[in-house]
Amino acid sequence: MVINGNTEITSLGIYLPEQKVSSISLMEEIQSESRFGIPHNWVDRRVGISERRMAISGTMPSELAIKASYIALERANLAPDNLDMIIYCGIEKDYIEPSTAHVIQRALESNAVCMDVMNACQGMINGIITANAFITSGQAETVLICSSALTSEVMREFIRKIKNNSDDYLRDRLGILTCGDAGSAVILSKKQQHSQSGLQKLLLDSKGEYAEYCYYRYVQGEIEGQMLMKGMTDVINNIHLKMISNTYHYLDWTPKDVDYLVCHQVGKKSQIDLCNISEVPIERAPSIYEKLGNITTCSIPVTLEYINPKKGDKILLMGGGSGLSSFQGGLVW
Repeated sequence: MVINGNTEITSLGIYLPEQKVSSISLMEEIQSESRFGIPHNWVDRRVGISERRMAISGTMPSELAIKASYIALERANLAPDNLDMIIYCGIEKDYIEPSTAHVIQRALESNAVCMDVMNACQGMINGIITANAFITSGQAETVLICSSALTSEVMREFIRKIKNNSDDYLRDRLGILTCGDAGSAVILSKKQQHSQSGLQKLLLDSKGEYAEYCYYRYVQGEIEGQMLMKGMTDVINNIHLKMISNTYHYLDWTPKDVDYLVCHQVGKKSQIDLCNISEVPIERAPSIYEKLGNITTCSIPVTLEYINPKKGDKILLMGGGSGLSSFQGGLVW
């Protein structure tokens, strides 16, 4: 699927919890060396993640998204009543029902229409695409797309289960220790007439036959799931290889035109793979995973915040998530 971008990012909002937790401390907690023969520095050495932020236990997903949303509104000099729609895109929700967007609307004291759009780590991109469609059709002018990466609660549950299981159980769930917490928000508005900035083209692909590669669910009150990191990476890389020539064609770009590669970041190898596939030098692909880990739906906004692009910069977007889903596209700042 190819999406035409008719919108631009008005502002970004980012919130990072203060607590920093090292990868080594998590591996020490599960006694990875003595019980499983895995060095305590495995996540640092193999994945490249040395630490991540973790919210205080009991934090609700909406809290991180609300803090990021306030920042985005202030930067855009917008009152909450100026929002036509609020879309929440986090994997974790405050409730099964109602949508977490309603909780955020209430906190912001806005009258915006609310909905949740979820698609694993690709949720923020899908939320942006949804907002783009509403704005393009003339049904909305200004949309807040916000998310919360609050994987620490799930991580704590899996750590408890890892402590009581064998190395076979750990092997397929070690990836959960790479995640971190964050909040992010994007305000999207209609592209100004004759403006060259904003979303360009976005290409999407989904392969439902690999849905079990990465999942978690609750069965009779107990959490179960897995994260087959190598399997996911291999499939998503193959999808990206098949997509990239079309992406450059639709954007009318070459790798040399790209000022930044901004991708969903799960670790060192994934970052290098996407650079090789896109032919964008690693120097133009800023990384945030070392200190923040895999912050799921917040990866793209937080990376954009980190690079602080200047007007006219061409940004290649790439990423994917469980499902399996993948995306590529272009953004001109």
